[in-house]
Amino acid sequence: MIEDLIDSIWILEIESGIVIYEEIYNDITKHGISTDMILNFLSALVSFADEVFADELKYIKLSNHKIFFNFLKHVMLVISITDKISIEETELKVLIDRIGKKFESKFEHLYKNEFWYVNIEVFNSFSKDIREFIKREPEPIKIVHSINFSEKIQKLNELIDNETNKFLNRKQKLQEVYEQKVDRLESKKKNII
Repeated sequence: MIEDLIDSIWILEIESGIVIYEEIYNDITKHGISTDMILNFLSALVSFADEVFADELKYIKLSNHKIFFNFLKHVMLVISITDKISIEETELKVLIDRIGKKFESKFEHLYKNEFWYVNIEVFNSFSKDIREFIKREPEPIKIVHSINFSEKIQKLNELIDNETNKFLNRKQKLQEVYEQKVDRLESKKKNII
């Protein structure tokens, strides 16, 4: 069955990028890699695709896994599946849509009243609902229980600062290359005249 191929389910609040729910059935990450780091990268990749290509990222294909994205009103649903055997993607998309709609209908009241951030542990109750779609039990360790928001904001700021510095360094290098080319063209122009 298609749900047997699901490795992980993550749900992020779109504006903040905070992971508010996760189920890990088969941990595909390297030891020591945090969920926040993975999902911040995926979120940045989604934003990049949207900004640069004005297009929505549907999935990422790795050699043995696919990571699917479903964008809802307030959250982004991310599902990692094992891609070792051929699957019917339409069936998977239907399952992803059903999970997303169930999540939205259950927690929409929190978003309408802007109460979702008060206690994100309330989202852990979705584990019971997810059993409608996925009949197996996840790994026993749940990472998302409580979040120190100041620590989360600090990590996000560090990530933004690092990315900004990378772009500024690239910009500076491009500016230097441009100036060198202009100097060479000016020099050639003088030699011709």
